[in-house]
Amino acid sequence: MNIVVYLVNDNVAEFNFGFGSAMRLVELLPDASVSVCSDENSFVNELQNADVAVVWTFRQEWFTISPRLKVLATPAAGKDYFHVNPPDGVQLVYGTFHGAIMAETAAGMIIGMSRRLLQTAQLMTSQGKTWPRDAVSGKARRVRGSRVTILGFGHIGSEIGRILKPFGCRITGIRRSLAAAAPDWFGPEDRVISIADLDEALACTDHLVCVLPGGEQTTGLIGKKQISMLPDGAFIYNLGRGNAIDECALADGLSSGHIAGAALDVFAVEPLPDDSPLRTAPNTVLYPHSSAFSPDYMDLFAEELAGKLKKAAAG
Repeated sequence: MNIVVYLVNDNVAEFNFGFGSAMRLVELLPDASVSVCSDENSFVNELQNADVAVVWTFRQEWFTISPRLKVLATPAAGKDYFHVNPPDGVQLVYGTFHGAIMAETAAGMIIGMSRRLLQTAQLMTSQGKTWPRDAVSGKARRVRGSRVTILGFGHIGSEIGRILKPFGCRITGIRRSLAAAAPDWFGPEDRVISIADLDEALACTDHLVCVLPGGEQTTGLIGKKQISMLPDGAFIYNLGRGNAIDECALADGLSSGHIAGAALDVFAVEPLPDDSPLRTAPNTVLYPHSSAFSPDYMDLFAEELAGKLKKAAAG
């Protein structure tokens, strides 16, 4: 099996597939040959002998120079990432390992917002309030016993729920299909429900965590109506895709005080425009689409990819 890897990113160190990750892949697939390319030209030259191509982006015309290609893989989680139509016999493979990293980010957001850690840190630094105890008094909350609704209860959403469970949270997972069994860490107070029951779930939610994929079906799913259904003082988090939340409606909810705070990692337009109302909304913490950053990002991907390739080879 010839594996050709071209994973280079000039801005994010974690998104580069280096020597250590290549060695990990070779260790897990001792019968495979792994070529790591540092530029597009060398990658294209290697495609004629590639059984597996591992990339961030792939051009449609490259299929014509890849006669042996069986698998086109990317670490990216979103199924909207590849904008190609693969020929028959070529499988698209996406990363599903991100939950272990992103769950820690989500838990940090929820604890930080509940205990007013994030908001107060902003006040004491960028906003110049030297001793803002009034920003904490009467506003800090316990995480234990809170009701967490996870909209998009797949690989990532389930992992977020699992890591929050030891903090005493009550978890409601929402997904389109209820065919899969509930996680083994569920307690009697936890549940998985259909997207059809979203409105009912919102009414009893302290923390709404969105980890939805992109696409027409999820665009604007959390709009003005849904935000109004949340209890006064609820928090909103988004670590999925930015199209899912109406950002103007969210900014309005934050400004009115109906929404107690928001921690957002993704946006409808990225980078987030300077004039976005979210930049000036109160009790809002913004991240630059970085919830999955971690030094072991590519090692986790290499381990997952090796497992998938072994399974595919076994038939």
